[in-house]
Amino acid sequence: MLKLILNGTVGKDAEVKTVGERKVINFDVAVSMDYKNAQGEKVERTEWVRAAMWRSERQSTKVAEFLKKGQKVLLEGVPGSEGYQSKDGTVKSTIHVNVKELELLN
Repeated sequence: MLKLILNGTVGKDAEVKTVGERKVINFDVAVSMDYKNAQGEKVERTEWVRAAMWRSERQSTKVAEFLKKGQKVLLEGVPGSEGYQSKDGTVKSTIHVNVKELELLN
């Protein structure tokens, strides 16, 4: 099994969508990492991860109320990636995670 654990910040308020008879909560998480470059300088890098959390209608409404911009979260789920073409025509990729567990941190 492949598992991803993230500690980050919600980038914008979550959106709840209906897919068939189920609800999905979509939100973006910013994950910041610090490292030192070749010159020994501290550099901060932020990766954005698209998150999807499948829940019942009642649960999705409640959970989405708390997933607001700036909310700190710890989540665990199954990772994936997908490619897309940007507006300028370049091919890019994005990381996404199907959330299984979620903890609000602040």
